[in-house]
Amino acid sequence: MPPPIPPAAPAREEEMPPLKPNSWLWQSIVATVLCCIPFGIVAIVYAAKVDSNYFNGMYEAAARAARNAKMWTLVAVGVGLLYLIIWTILFATGLLPDAMEQIIENNASGYNF
Repeated sequence: MPPPIPPAAPAREEEMPPLKPNSWLWQSIVATVLCCIPFGIVAIVYAAKVDSNYFNGMYEAAARAARNAKMWTLVAVGVGLLYLIIWTILFATGLLPDAMEQIIENNASGYNF
């Protein structure tokens, strides 16, 4: 009589979780401090969700949060660079004083400065 066949071991592929996605946390913090606060805060919120979702077994939610964190971090950096470029152009062309006077005139609350 042949020996009994042991039960099949579960496949190794099912046991191994996917690689943890990059959380973009430090990049979003730098983008918040140096570039654009509103978009950077959104990026930090998504970046904070990556690790908690991954370690709770919600791998797809972690990947989605990582993609959103990356997108909002890059948006914050892009807006910050655009802001810097606009101010540099205004300063280099000599239009900065005119632009500042126009901002003050448009936002004055009825007082003559």
